[in-house]
Amino acid sequence: MQMFKKQNKQGWLAIKASGDETTIAHVERRQQQRPWVHMVSTISDNIYQASALKSLTQQQGLKKLRCSLLLGAQEYQLMQVEKPNVPKEEQKQAVRWKLKDMMDYAVESATVDVIEIPADTNNHGRVNHVYAVSSPNEVIASLSNRLIDSGMQLAAIDIPEMAQRNIASLLEQKDRGLALLALRNSGGLLTFTAGGELYHARRIDFDGQYNQTAYERLALELQRSLDHFERQFPYVVINKLVVAPFADCIQFCEYLRSYLYVPVESFELKDIFEFDAQVKHDDFNQQAQMLPVLGAALREEA
Repeated sequence: MQMFKKQNKQGWLAIKASGDETTIAHVERRQQQRPWVHMVSTISDNIYQASALKSLTQQQGLKKLRCSLLLGAQEYQLMQVEKPNVPKEEQKQAVRWKLKDMMDYAVESATVDVIEIPADTNNHGRVNHVYAVSSPNEVIASLSNRLIDSGMQLAAIDIPEMAQRNIASLLEQKDRGLALLALRNSGGLLTFTAGGELYHARRIDFDGQYNQTAYERLALELQRSLDHFERQFPYVVINKLVVAPFADCIQFCEYLRSYLYVPVESFELKDIFEFDAQVKHDDFNQQAQMLPVLGAALREEA
């Protein structure tokens, strides 16, 4: 999702606020090599505390980097709608009209963007869809102004689904789809991708309880999601489910392997990134917290 653009510099800085914490990461993509994580920092203030951001910006020299703001789950809506039969330059306006009766606030006061869902090239009669992303203008303005006031070069606004798609692109196999599950105490996000494109995403309730009951419920949700995806996108073959690192990742994957019909794998961040020596990334809880902001910092477009 791209709403603001500025001239490209070395790598991207991504920022994400959650509760009373703000996490920031600087990642540089490299040709034929794993992306390099220059910096990850968490400050014990929300993004609304501009003074803390200004101090961090000055200390780390962050003014020289393009910044991507990662919205929180309560700051936007993501809806799948039928793709309008209009020229591409008119697509956003047509989607905005479709959202009129689907949103919790007036569409006239919203920022709207569109994410293409790849079509079935072998079935031209199939109805195609897109994802519509909307956020109240006042939310975008408030967050943007605080970042700009802190001295950051705000260049893009992103959402967790697209950040997770960026992570999935590092794990995919050619010509195969990938289901990626990320769990944190605040909830879970399941994405389905192929060829570096997002096809489907859904949030899964999770309260951080690691027990048999929670595993059974999560496994059932995953099975239903895999079945639903297979029906909706029969032209995409999902060859595995990958679970992102979290505190009980190894035990949970063992349970899933006995329950699901697709292969289940896990990974650590060191498998797909290289880290500066100062960045601590051994703890699975740390990795779970870092994952979304690292994904947002994996932006490729200029």
